[in-house]
Amino acid sequence: MAYIPLFLRASAEKPVLVIGGGLIACAKTEALASVGAQVEVLAESVGESLQALCTQHGFKVTEAPYQAEILESHTIVVAATNDDALNVRISQDCRARGIMVNVVDNPPLCDFIFPALVKRGPLQIAISTSGISPVLARLIKHTIEQAVPAQFENLIRFMDEKKSVLRKIFTHIQPRRLFYEQIIRGPIAEEVLEGNNSCANLLFDDALENFPKEKQAALYLIGSGPGHPELITLKAIRLLSQADVILYDRLVSPAILEQYARKDAHKIPVGKTRDHHLKKQEDIGALIEKHLLKGDIVVRLKGGDPGIFAHGAEEIEIARRVGAPYQIVPGISAANGCAAYSGIPLTERDGAKGVRFMTLYTKTLHQADFWEGLRYAQKETLVFYMSTPHYVLLCEKLQSIGFRPDTPVMVVEQGTTPEHRDYVSTLEKFDAELGERSFISPSLMIIGDVVRWRETNGWKEEPQEASLYFSALPSGEEEQKKKEAAHA
Repeated sequence: MAYIPLFLRASAEKPVLVIGGGLIACAKTEALASVGAQVEVLAESVGESLQALCTQHGFKVTEAPYQAEILESHTIVVAATNDDALNVRISQDCRARGIMVNVVDNPPLCDFIFPALVKRGPLQIAISTSGISPVLARLIKHTIEQAVPAQFENLIRFMDEKKSVLRKIFTHIQPRRLFYEQIIRGPIAEEVLEGNNSCANLLFDDALENFPKEKQAALYLIGSGPGHPELITLKAIRLLSQADVILYDRLVSPAILEQYARKDAHKIPVGKTRDHHLKKQEDIGALIEKHLLKGDIVVRLKGGDPGIFAHGAEEIEIARRVGAPYQIVPGISAANGCAAYSGIPLTERDGAKGVRFMTLYTKTLHQADFWEGLRYAQKETLVFYMSTPHYVLLCEKLQSIGFRPDTPVMVVEQGTTPEHRDYVSTLEKFDAELGERSFISPSLMIIGDVVRWRETNGWKEEPQEASLYFSALPSGEEEQKKKEAAHA
């Protein structure tokens, strides 16, 4: 059952009608009163607690049997009687009249449900499990209650007082938003929370005088990690939340954009696969330059680490050319993430003395010096990115330059995601055991004695059936239709 999270304006002209006179009706009335709503109570008999609550807030109480006619002057109704049949009737009557109704503890009869609520003055944080587990919602509420200071209302009032001033000074929304963030994250907020308003005002005036009033272009190359949305750094989250424009790869977890990017940020997919590029690298570069020149904060969001097979130097050169500041925010690489989730080290005492991150380009497949360079890497761990079509040839070539035929090999599909899956073999047996398999992208191959650790140290349970975690890229035809629709 799907619910849309909304905050409704409390109206004194049309109070919420609560039908019921017991403890449940009292609890709902108290919850409504706590957010400033006007309430009218109808019941054949009203309990003492509810009567006292209504007297305290000046709510109208009518002791009479339920009749559908009373609904006509209301837009929101709460059915909180102990009569199931009556609650069903109230729900049906409300829906017939287009009136929003909540039937306590009966989600199928509800048009809306009450969330667990954390309230700090005007700040309200609503938590809902769609009616499945109110206990879980309450536990989450308690966690948030501890994380958000009780004095947070002071900061909201302070910001409300400064709002009109900031709107006059900052004509662009971006610098205004960044200044608000500076207030919230810095010493100004700390002084406000402690009630030191005079000090806070002095700090505010000083910060305002020295803060840029125009848009501030910047480029952030951010690694989102190998797939699991929690494998992203705190700094990456902070900078991602500032972005006006986000150019993101296919191998970025959708949850990262949903949780950490602003809803109004312009999100542009620029993903690539071996045979299909939504945007060529020169197109991506042109987009970066275009938005930097407009004064936008641009995030180039990459799967894994932005310094590994990711064109980072080319994109930084654009920022340098237009004079925009830039930062590189490292991410957990696919090699590190896949190895960790498979339970293996990448180096090992008295074993693997180093690790190489590599890829097999078509032009290097038959270059003798490339393979000769690997002849002395038999005591190292080799990790091959983006080389799936060449796995069989890779295993053959390594044996031909002296690698032991029983050298362990592991292919990891969609590493660290819920679809993480390992395939273990050896150089000698790979073709026979896995050579015909079509591995799901992204996949990488880890070669070396460290793979032996997987048998004893592997901890990630694999799904029973393989399926896609990352969405496939839309076809060129689909992209063209989207562009045409956007310009229509």
